[in-house]
Amino acid sequence: MKTNNIQLIFRILLGSFMVLTGISHLTIQRVEFQAQVPSWLSDNPGWIDFIVVSSGIVEIILGLALIFLTRIIVQVGISLALFYVLIFPGNISQYTNGISAFGLDTDMKRLIRLFFQPVLILWALWSTGALKHLFKKTKPEDIDFYNLEANLIDGLSITMDQFRGKTVIVVNTASKCGFTPQYEGLEHLYRRYKDQGLMILGFPCNQFGNQETADLKEIESFCKVNYDISFPLFEKTEVNGNQAHPVFKFLKAHLGTWIGSSIKWNFTKFVIDKNGKPVKRFGPHVKPAKMEKYIKSIL
Repeated sequence: MKTNNIQLIFRILLGSFMVLTGISHLTIQRVEFQAQVPSWLSDNPGWIDFIVVSSGIVEIILGLALIFLTRIIVQVGISLALFYVLIFPGNISQYTNGISAFGLDTDMKRLIRLFFQPVLILWALWSTGALKHLFKKTKPEDIDFYNLEANLIDGLSITMDQFRGKTVIVVNTASKCGFTPQYEGLEHLYRRYKDQGLMILGFPCNQFGNQETADLKEIESFCKVNYDISFPLFEKTEVNGNQAHPVFKFLKAHLGTWIGSSIKWNFTKFVIDKNGKPVKRFGPHVKPAKMEKYIKSIL
């Protein structure tokens, strides 16, 4: 998610504030933060200190992430907003119990501090582009899967229309990945259910850890020699970023998650039903065998 320069400035400011606040959790304001911990959460001094220290460490990590992790900044923004929600009971406790930590020695000051928390949540979501992401339209109904095109590994251009009426699994693959053995499971699924309408489409991708640096002939040979792959393979493809292939833009738009639609690693598997509707997304850690029951149910 792109952000403008003003958002960048506010994000760096918030990130710096988070780092400094996290450090103060561990040092100069540790006792005052301990006073904020709600009594219903813990009244044990050791646990209270552990909560404060843990909170400080998380704040430092999130602050640094705000400044440096621009590729996953939307996820960072949502994580920070959730963090602010989780620590909000501490602000409520300070107000309801009349705790005078941080120089907030009147009910009015504590009430003002209480209403500052939603501002921080909005700040985190807006400056990272997460607010726009959460409210954007994520399912472009005007795009038809069957109108999308892609080049096979031999360079031949095809449209997805030739897979109309089939259940399709689209997967981004790599030859030097810890998940590469999933090729075997995918081929097993394909051979077992292809006569019942299953199609698997493999898109080699080098965006994750440089795990697909080979040229197309080498990729094709590797898949054939090591896994006897018989389902279609396509040209090397980008799945994230501005150059992401339209097939993956379409799939991510329909099957994103609340933490973002970007693909996290090789062997993310998208399922499209026989009507061309994306219906399920399986992460890289899900082996093809674990997908079989679901695939069988929608053939």
